[in-house]
Amino acid sequence: MSVDINPEFQRNLWLHLGWQRMMAACIVGFTIAYAIFLVSDYDKLAYAANMLLTIVLGMWGPRRAADSLAEEVASGTWEMQRMSGLSAWSMTWGKLVGGCSFVWYCGFLSLIAYVFVGWKLGFPPGQAGGFWLGIYLVLIGASLAHAVALGVALIRLRKTVQYRRLTITLAQTCGFVVFLAVSGGGTFPVLDESGFSPGVAYVYDSAYSWPLVRAVLGTVFVLWAVVAVFRLMRSELQYRGWPWFWSLFLCFCAVLAAGVAPWPGGGAVGAALPVFAVVAILTYLAALADRRDPIRYRSGLLALRGGDISRAVAEIPWWLVSLAGVLAALAFALTAVSDMSFDEWPPSLSALLLRLRLLTFEHLAETLVLIVLFMLRDLAFLMWLSFGTWRSRSDVTWLVYLALIYWPVGIIMVFAGYSDYITLVLPVASDDIVWSFAPILVQLAVLGVMLRQRWRLATRSEAARSRITA
Repeated sequence: MSVDINPEFQRNLWLHLGWQRMMAACIVGFTIAYAIFLVSDYDKLAYAANMLLTIVLGMWGPRRAADSLAEEVASGTWEMQRMSGLSAWSMTWGKLVGGCSFVWYCGFLSLIAYVFVGWKLGFPPGQAGGFWLGIYLVLIGASLAHAVALGVALIRLRKTVQYRRLTITLAQTCGFVVFLAVSGGGTFPVLDESGFSPGVAYVYDSAYSWPLVRAVLGTVFVLWAVVAVFRLMRSELQYRGWPWFWSLFLCFCAVLAAGVAPWPGGGAVGAALPVFAVVAILTYLAALADRRDPIRYRSGLLALRGGDISRAVAEIPWWLVSLAGVLAALAFALTAVSDMSFDEWPPSLSALLLRLRLLTFEHLAETLVLIVLFMLRDLAFLMWLSFGTWRSRSDVTWLVYLALIYWPVGIIMVFAGYSDYITLVLPVASDDIVWSFAPILVQLAVLGVMLRQRWRLATRSEAARSRITA
């Protein structure tokens, strides 16, 4: 009886799990562990094993996951693989598991050493508040980090046809940040357990251990990340995709932002403001991830005019779906803010607003509207960059623009005594409503005219090029 094995998974196992590499990793790893034990004790060995887990699974793993795709692009075999008979799911888990197989092998060797030391020390709870919970946090954090790194590599591949080291570095960085956010040094031992508390999070006003909440959320996000990689792989294989998955993910994140907080009793305001902030951040991320092709946008508009709803929906960019979510979150936040006085707010939220000197409760509703207008300006500027000759450098240029406008320029204006003109660069409403909204409305009008002209030029030039090619 023969068993069919995913060819992509099998190929990665042949490449990365040779018996020489496995034997060498085992001998070198346990030799180092024994040497550390001889010169120190079990506590130091626990720290060393935990550090090795972080390096192998948190840093090397995401790089290996992104490299499983980037190496094929660099060697010119990616196009051949796309034309093969492999399905998107086979390629997804073949690269995600097979490409990181040696990483997981080395990680489990480190884990064996850590469990052995934990047994000798009586299974100390560590920063997670539980020995086995800490191990689970590291494993689930590594799984999420690898999936995120491969997803970022696929997104970068959609935006450029050339292999660049930035793809690997950016994907590895995103994966490592995710790993730290989920694991939180979960297996790291604590020398003085008597006065240590792992922290508490409130899920719809019910208190839970923060490491336990991270473990549950990390597990759920792993499922989201694997499905996201699968859908990105489908898109790379030229399958038509609809934005339903992104819409569901937005709703999930909104529900999560409304229910999980470091304080209890937030009420409607405590739910509305985090939802608004999370959806706004996802809008910026979706705009960066999108290819922002003017011909694709034009194709969607023509399909809508022609009554081809299926094609029009498939061409809807993710950032546009997210922007609709921002408007819905804005309506929710404005309702919550208008129905509550500052004295009724949770003390933690009140203290937060008081620390932000530029924000006042009296103008918080106007500030939220200003934030949406500033988002429209930023997105319009990104589209203007993407439709011109700077298309290949539009992402970096836009990020530099955001970094300059929202941080040094605004800070300089505040400390230089020009706080009255802060609405030129920051969405902070003041007593003068006209001066609060006039600068951003002028910027939007100017950018709208510029964007319309560049849209016409880009679509006409691309259409003429298509006719010449045909």
